[in-house]
Amino acid sequence: MSKKTTRKIGNWEIFWIVVTGILGVGGLFMLVLGLVGSFLPVLNDDNWILSSQSTFQAATGLTYIWFGAIVLVLDAIVACIYLNYFAKRSDIDTERAIRRAQRLKIIAESEKVEAEAKKEAEAQAHSELPPAPEAK
Repeated sequence: MSKKTTRKIGNWEIFWIVVTGILGVGGLFMLVLGLVGSFLPVLNDDNWILSSQSTFQAATGLTYIWFGAIVLVLDAIVACIYLNYFAKRSDIDTERAIRRAQRLKIIAESEKVEAEAKKEAEAQAHSELPPAPEAK
């Protein structure tokens, strides 16, 4: 049977997953909102998305589409950074466990060799002893 390993996800990893998920959904929402506002088949005076976009554009200098695209790109960059960081940390932990197992294996083998050498030395010492004197 193969030994199944389970990997714990740390609190910081969950935090970054949630943060990037929320940023990604927000960026996607802004992008879709801008596209819907641009192609909505109503008059520009009745289009509430374009009127709110003009206020947003006056404040930030970006339309909904550009703002959503920028947020999505930044979100992808942050996600790549934290995924690489946690993957590297996981690899370090795995390598540390492998090195520890190798050290324990070497120690166990050396103890086994020492025990065998001790038994051989005792057996050789018993064979070299003079025979016990016979009782009369």
